[in-house]
Amino acid sequence: MHSQSLPPELFTFSCYAGPDAGKTLVLTPHHRLLLGSGGQSSYQLADPYVADQHLHLFFDGSRLHFRTIDNQYVRLNSAPVMTGEMDVGTDSLQIGSSLWRLAKPSPPHTSDSHFGEPYQRFSTFANVEQLDNDFSLKTIFSRIGEKRSDDDIENAFTVGTRDTTPPLASIAATWPQPWLFGRIASASLLVFWGLYIGVAQFNNIIVIPGLLFIGAFAVPFACLIFFWEMNAPQNVSLYQTVKLLFTGGILSILISLLFFSNVSFLSSWLGASSAGIVEESGKLLTVLALMRNKRKYPWILNGLLFGAAVGTGFAAFESAGYAFVALLEYGSIDVALANIVARGIMAPFAHIIWTAITAAAVWRLKGFGPFRWELLQEKSFIRLFVLVMFMHMLWNADFGLALPIFGIEFKHILIGLLGWTIVLSLVQEGLNQIKKAQKDGGRTLVTY
Repeated sequence: MHSQSLPPELFTFSCYAGPDAGKTLVLTPHHRLLLGSGGQSSYQLADPYVADQHLHLFFDGSRLHFRTIDNQYVRLNSAPVMTGEMDVGTDSLQIGSSLWRLAKPSPPHTSDSHFGEPYQRFSTFANVEQLDNDFSLKTIFSRIGEKRSDDDIENAFTVGTRDTTPPLASIAATWPQPWLFGRIASASLLVFWGLYIGVAQFNNIIVIPGLLFIGAFAVPFACLIFFWEMNAPQNVSLYQTVKLLFTGGILSILISLLFFSNVSFLSSWLGASSAGIVEESGKLLTVLALMRNKRKYPWILNGLLFGAAVGTGFAAFESAGYAFVALLEYGSIDVALANIVARGIMAPFAHIIWTAITAAAVWRLKGFGPFRWELLQEKSFIRLFVLVMFMHMLWNADFGLALPIFGIEFKHILIGLLGWTIVLSLVQEGLNQIKKAQKDGGRTLVTY
């Protein structure tokens, strides 16, 4: 049966990806179910890779136990098994080619989240987890103001290598408390201000290229360091991140330009909003082209970081280009600086998080298994990808209400906040993925 407004004491077993996506079973404690594609099953599945009688389910009131029939296999968190049990929210069971999870619905018309019913509806629409009650922005950013020595900063950079990546059992699967990004932002803005003095006070045009370059990268790179610090597995080095920033940035621009040259009808039809389709496709293809077969990076948080790196490169190169065009058209460094400052302020709300979301949407489906292009046909990915394209299209649409600060649009702030809501939900899913791997002793990793 399909659940609409379920009592809070009931648990559900729901398919969130694959041919059976959208199907939901309401579980009754101590009642056994038979799942399969045949008519004798308690609940009939449409997945073509499911046998007539595929597996038994038994819910004990808190955990879901399963056992396959006739040596059929299912995959528990990507590991092939014939029997096992599932916990609420953290486990994923693949039956045929469909992915299922055990969940406990929230009471209807109430919400424990910090943002109330509108947030609950948005999370459901985006197909992401609602943030738990222990989520706190104040706690996440509580270490920014702490005093740090040079040794502290140097040690913070030396993670992600073969010798410094922590083992699974040592990963802190709690909300990270990033602080290094604040130091990077402060240092970048200080350099930017120094170069600006060179132009404004001494009329030295030699420093203009450096001023535009630093201005284009200052805020986006600091935002990327935030994603790097949020990567709780600490298995991606800063070198790999910066390499992906530059290679991914230029490759995503070239792919997008190639797309624009072959789908000019989109621009004539949608105008600037066509970038939402073209550029998001180009950036995601770049992430997949460069990172999809890197088997040592299986975590959702890895995908989030890879998308942020490519998005950062794209955003910074684009901002430098717009500032340069403004300098040529108006012949004024002030106009170019106003352009680059406005784009710098809004950088964390646009390209960076958009690509992070779409890449994480792929990585949460891929898990510890190899990447397959069929994953891009899954509803859970398509929904997030289309949502990101739509946000990008609205961002570029020719309407809005400008605020009195650098001409920033109110709609941009709203779109950015919705984007960050999805990002934080994906971070939470990534932390839950780590907790599950630690709980089962890394069997999913060994199997992979």
